[in-house]
Amino acid sequence: MKNGTRKRTNSSTASPESRDMSGEIARRAYEIWLSEGAGHGRDLDHWLRAERELTGLPLGRPSKA
Repeated sequence: MKNGTRKRTNSSTASPESRDMSGEIARRAYEIWLSEGAGHGRDLDHWLRAERELTGLPLGRPSKA
């Protein structure tokens, strides 16, 4: 601590927009999980798919330049 101030953590410095987007991604990932039968072990796949759908990011890996 310097001058009586505390260092902020990532969660407290995240913008309201990014927190809202995380919530939207989580809800969409949950919908995907349910639609695929609520199985275990694909949570990251569901999260990334939801993220791509909501942000418009392209599918697949970026190509090397």
